[in-house]
Amino acid sequence: MAKPQLKKITPFDADKDQVVSVTWTGSRACANRILIYENESNTLVFDHTVSSYTLKHTIPGHTLENGRKYVIQAQVFHGDNIPSPLSDKIMFYTFETPEFYFENVPDASVIDNSSFAASIHYYSSDWEDIGKYVFYLYDASKKLLLESNELTDSLNISYMYQGLDNNAAYYIRCKGVTQNGMELDTGYVEIAVKYENPNTYARIYATPLPSQGCIQVATNLIIIQYNGTDSFEYIDGMIDLRDKTLYYDEGFLIKDDFTLLIRGVNLWQTADLFKMSNGQLGLTVSSRIYTDGTLRFRLLVPNGTGNYLLYSAPQVFDNTDMITVAVKRKNNIYQLEAFVELGNIEEGNMWYGTERPNRNLIHDNDSWVDTEEPTYMVDKDFCTTHLNSSEPLNAVLNDLWLGGD
Repeated sequence: MAKPQLKKITPFDADKDQVVSVTWTGSRACANRILIYENESNTLVFDHTVSSYTLKHTIPGHTLENGRKYVIQAQVFHGDNIPSPLSDKIMFYTFETPEFYFENVPDASVIDNSSFAASIHYYSSDWEDIGKYVFYLYDASKKLLLESNELTDSLNISYMYQGLDNNAAYYIRCKGVTQNGMELDTGYVEIAVKYENPNTYARIYATPLPSQGCIQVATNLIIIQYNGTDSFEYIDGMIDLRDKTLYYDEGFLIKDDFTLLIRGVNLWQTADLFKMSNGQLGLTVSSRIYTDGTLRFRLLVPNGTGNYLLYSAPQVFDNTDMITVAVKRKNNIYQLEAFVELGNIEEGNMWYGTERPNRNLIHDNDSWVDTEEPTYMVDKDFCTTHLNSSEPLNAVLNDLWLGGD
C-alpha cells in the first residue's frame, strides 16, 4: 500500500500554531494523524488524529519547545477508516522567532534627505544566523519600485535607499531567510520624505551683459582641487592620511565667519592636524597627549604680535573612536569643541543582562552573563577579578569572583 508523504517543514516558532501538509495518492482520506518525536531521545511528544478531508494538520503553539530538533511521521485513514502505513520520517527544527526590524526607521518616520541608510536589528536567542535578505521600496500605494540584490552580510544588515523624491510617501520592507530556512519579514514600514535644498549653495546669480548679448551665471559653490602628486585611499567614506599630508593651495578664500568640522579616527597622537592660511592670517588645530593620560585639542590663531589660544576639555578615547573637532569663528571670536563617538568594542569585555549581545558587538574572548537586568557592557579595564576560595568582602558592582581552592 502507498505511504503518505510530508511536505518539507521549514524551521518555525514552537510558541505559535504551525500547519503541516500531507500528500496522499490513494483513495480519498477521511482523517490524518501525525506523530512527533524528540530527535535525541526518540521520545514521542505528540500523537494526534484529526477527522478531515483536507490533508493538513495543526501543531498547536507551546506543544513543542524552541531550540530543538524533532522527527515527524504522518498517517492517513481512508475508506472505512483503514489506516495507511506511516510515512517516511523527516526532520525539522524549532526556533524562537528572531527579532527582525528596522532599528533606525520607526513607522511614519520623516526622512530629511533624498537618500538614507536603513539598518536592520537582528537577534536570535537560539543563535540562528541570518542567511540572506532583500530590501524593497514601494510607493504610497504599495506598488513595488525597487528590489535590492540578494545580500548575505550578517554583521551589517543595511541598505542605502537613494533618489527619493521630496514631499513623497513610501513604504520600505526587508525580507530574509535564516540559515536553516526560517522566513523573516519586517512588514511594510511607512516613511515620508521631506527635505530642503541648502539655499546658500543652491542659489544661482544671473547678471545680464547687454553689450555681449548674454547672461553671466554664478553660484556660491566653489570646487577646489588637490594639486599634489600623492595618491590617497578612501576607507569607509574617509580618506586615509596616515603618514601623508593633503593640501589645497588655490581656488577659495574664507573672508567672514565660518564653522569648520574635522572628523576622523586614529587621532590619539601629538601632532598638527589641520592648518589653513592666506599667507598672512591663518589657524592651526593640533593635539597633544599629556602625562595624566588625557589628550587636549588646541586652536592657535596668530593675532598680531601674540597668539590666540584655545584648548578643548581633556579627552580620553581609543583610536577606533570617531572624533569630531569643531572650530567656529563669529565676529573674530573663536570657539573650539571636541566630541567623541564610541567606536568598536575591544575583545575581553564582559556583558551582563537578559539578552545575549549581537555577534557584531562581541569577539571570541568576550563573555556574557545571563542575569535579570537589561544587558550592558563592562569594560575589562574597569573590572576587578577576585581569585579567592571565599567570597571577597571588598567586591563592588561588576567585579568578578572566581571561587574555589
